[in-house]
Amino acid sequence: MANVDKERKLQNKVKSWLINDLGYTFLGNLEDQNNRCIKPGLLRENLEKRGYKKEQIDFAVSELTNLTGNQVDSLYKVNKEIYSLLRYGRQGAKDDENNRQTVHYIDWEDIENNDFYLAEEVTALCFDGHSRKRPDLVIYVNGIALAVFELKRSCVSIGEGIRQSLTNQNKEYIQEFFHTVQLVFAGNEAEGLKYGTVGTKEKYFLEWREDVNAKDELSKTIKNLQTDNKLRNGIVSLCHKERFLSIIHDFVIFDAGTKKIARHNQYFANIAARAYIKEKEGGIIWNTQGSGKSLIMVWLTKWIIENIDDSRVVIITDREELDDQIESLFLDVEENVTRAKSTKHLHSLLNNKEANIICSLIHKYGHNAGGQADVDKYLKELLRNLPQDFQAKGNIIAFIDECHRTNSGKLHEAVKTIMPDAVLIGFTGTPLLKKDKKTSLEIFGPYIHTYKFDEGVADGVVLDLRYEARDIDQDLSSKEKVDLWFESKTTGLTDQAKTQLKQSWTSMNKLYSSRQRLEKIASDIIFDMSLKSRLKNDRGTALLVANSIYEACRYWDIFNSLGFTKCAVITSFEPNAASVRTATSDPHQAGEDEYKKSVYDRMLKGKSVVEFEKDAKKKFIDEPASMKLLIVVDKLLTGFDAPSATYIYIDKSMRDHDLFQAICRVNRPDGDDKDYGYIVDYMDLFRNLQLAIADYTGGAFEDYDKEDVEGLLKSRYDEAKAEMVGAMASLDDFLQNVGDNPEDLDYIRYFCGDGSESDADELVGKRDILYSLTSSLTRSFANCCDRLVSDYKYSEKDVDKIRKNIYGYNRIKDMIRLASNDYIDLKPYESDMRYILDTYIKAEDSRVISKLNDMSLVEALIDKDTTTPVEAIIDGLPGDDSAKAETIDNNMRHEIVKKMSSNPKYYGKLSEMLEEIIEQRRIEALSYEEYLRQVVELANSILHPEESGEYPDSLKDSAAKRALYDFFDDEALAISMDQAIRTSLRSDWKRNFQKQRNIQLAIYENLREHSYDEAQATNYVKEIFEIIERQEEYDI
Repeated sequence: MANVDKERKLQNKVKSWLINDLGYTFLGNLEDQNNRCIKPGLLRENLEKRGYKKEQIDFAVSELTNLTGNQVDSLYKVNKEIYSLLRYGRQGAKDDENNRQTVHYIDWEDIENNDFYLAEEVTALCFDGHSRKRPDLVIYVNGIALAVFELKRSCVSIGEGIRQSLTNQNKEYIQEFFHTVQLVFAGNEAEGLKYGTVGTKEKYFLEWREDVNAKDELSKTIKNLQTDNKLRNGIVSLCHKERFLSIIHDFVIFDAGTKKIARHNQYFANIAARAYIKEKEGGIIWNTQGSGKSLIMVWLTKWIIENIDDSRVVIITDREELDDQIESLFLDVEENVTRAKSTKHLHSLLNNKEANIICSLIHKYGHNAGGQADVDKYLKELLRNLPQDFQAKGNIIAFIDECHRTNSGKLHEAVKTIMPDAVLIGFTGTPLLKKDKKTSLEIFGPYIHTYKFDEGVADGVVLDLRYEARDIDQDLSSKEKVDLWFESKTTGLTDQAKTQLKQSWTSMNKLYSSRQRLEKIASDIIFDMSLKSRLKNDRGTALLVANSIYEACRYWDIFNSLGFTKCAVITSFEPNAASVRTATSDPHQAGEDEYKKSVYDRMLKGKSVVEFEKDAKKKFIDEPASMKLLIVVDKLLTGFDAPSATYIYIDKSMRDHDLFQAICRVNRPDGDDKDYGYIVDYMDLFRNLQLAIADYTGGAFEDYDKEDVEGLLKSRYDEAKAEMVGAMASLDDFLQNVGDNPEDLDYIRYFCGDGSESDADELVGKRDILYSLTSSLTRSFANCCDRLVSDYKYSEKDVDKIRKNIYGYNRIKDMIRLASNDYIDLKPYESDMRYILDTYIKAEDSRVISKLNDMSLVEALIDKDTTTPVEAIIDGLPGDDSAKAETIDNNMRHEIVKKMSSNPKYYGKLSEMLEEIIEQRRIEALSYEEYLRQVVELANSILHPEESGEYPDSLKDSAAKRALYDFFDDEALAISMDQAIRTSLRSDWKRNFQKQRNIQLAIYENLREHSYDEAQATNYVKEIFEIIERQEEYDI
């Protein structure tokens, strides 16, 4: 009985919030009635109040009543039909003037015209006609049941309430009652409120969170109504009348058999984008990988088509897979989308108004889009291909998917050329980093909405990640044999050519590609497959990221030779005759391209690449027991959603966008047995990973305004133009030394000499200058040529002349490289150099360097709110490990400084420890392993000070007591002060000056009781109060 009383008390609280705070009308306790999902009397009453005629009302009520009584079709199908009826209304009979008036069951335009009711203990008959079920609370709008609540006391999980609602939706229970329901709620005061819709599985129920950056008036109103009660806040957020109907009208979708409702990030991204679109301004929506960007597009598209006059939406992607995915999604939700099949087809679609939603690959804007051709030259070609009467019709809003990739000036100019008045909205799951950011902000404008990686983890939308670094030691078994082999195979090459060949084959990537090393990694993975529970039980799968297509193929060969056949290679390689046309330099040995084709031929077994990859991906996602491992290089590292993917093994040097997107392949939830995604790193990527995570959770670039963007624009082009002018002048002056009207032979003699060795060093210096100046001129011209006419008063003739000169300079450079033997064809030496690596580079079994003490990356790197300094990102991070480590050190220092005010003495000690680590690293006294270990220790110290041996046991359970102890260095005083503070605390004290004064008085009196004189006590009050203000456990 006590439990019932507790739940009834909670139910009364919720009733009070809905009735007294949100203005719902109470219908009473309906326990003794056999209730249905519509109350015809209330519906008629509202329709009459809104002026509909009796015949129209009779027809509309009868139509809805008949639909709700459908016991033949599935809940999904009936609910979908009723949703359509509620959203769009029912067209009535013709009136005296032969017009048909639509009867709207709900007035979506004027919220106040609707009647919002709340009923409790709403009994409904089960399918058998005898048994009954009774939802705790039901929201009726105009007599139509739209939301159902199941509430639990705080010691009972709200999962029980969710399962109760799911059970009620079964046919044998009260499925018919849910025919009109749009929102399903479950909650208690400990966990708050979770919501879903009809048919939502328990694991997909969501928790709402208000966006602190939301600027719309409704969000401001709702935030002002909120308190510190999680359950009440959820109810206020979702059941505020205007928000409630907004979610139902604009954020429900029926997607190929599954009814879906928006997450909070999807809702706020849409609301924010609407304001920009109304003002004809563009921007960027950055919502982290796996958080549902495609559905944001769908909901925003629906709103645009319905609310913007003469509107059309053009969705632009840069990869075939994304084009397929988006088209499929729009078709699944029954939105008519037309896919452009070619450039000509795209021009035709834009030139007339028949299609209002168009999906197109970016390369369909012209065959050079995104290539290296100059902007203005490309645009001229594009314009020549447009029909003479071409004009993109309508009010176009263009969505650019994965805009961090398709953000170059060339592609932007292409889109704006054929759709000059379009509003551009960029979508990305990653932020804009370093050089990308400048161009993207110029093109799209500021961030419209952001939802970062750590926010997604906190909401359970994506899983957190665990990291493990593994190392495989390599050694050279016989230096003498290597040298002899090399000299015998390179007879006839110049010393310079030998040096170039050595440099090419002694890179880290080449060393890492030795067969023994790949075999050790493959053995590692096979061992994990039999040991790791998620992989062993055939529910989980793994990705292996190889450094090259050649290495991916070698991995496949190695796995198969070891008896592991449930794997496939998915790369961009096309195993046709053209791919090996010039691959052979020795008829007795297969080159790398021939080897790749051989592996593909054996793997495909007669299937086409498209057919094989489609089958492999399907098995990987739906039948993990039959496809355990996909070996990839670049493909599938973005936009590939496979909840089964649990481990990602990385054997490729990666950073920034590529690294973050890759690790997010394993962060999709997939049942209770998948608690994390796991990263296994064979490439010492921890420092890159730390920086990437900081970039994807930081807010460093959210505050750019238009003036900032304009400054970026001018600065970038000014610098490029200045470099171009300088390089061109220097190159002209330098080539004057060759002579007047020189021929090719004159250039060769000047830069290559007559073959004698006396001036060899001088000639090398001359060639280096030629190569450097030519590269500088080519690069700088590419970066500013699209603005030379408009911004710098060059004529078209001037630009064409510069372009021809650059072509000439590059021809001279290529000619000199060949004539001087500075360029050598490395392919003939490929097999011999591969033999050296495979024969003489030995590899040991892998060993785990660090598991980050089994902390998740969010715990180690994000919960500290670590952000990369703005300056470091804008200027671009230096490429060597030492420079990257300095950035990490800065992040740690930044975090310590932020926490310093909560406990100055403790974090002061950590600051000293950090400085010592930094100094040790700078004098190269720390190895990579040791650096990693100390970073983990420091993160632990920041996150878990209670584990430190510095504190008495009586203080370990309280950060506030520890802060007071560090201040006083007195255990008894710290405990006494904590008790005095807690006794004086009152609710909402941080915003009430008088309540603060009472706390300060309690501090003062406690100090006096411990023999502090009046002056000392007065001086310490302010310092202690500043510390306690920052202690979360004092928040009430």
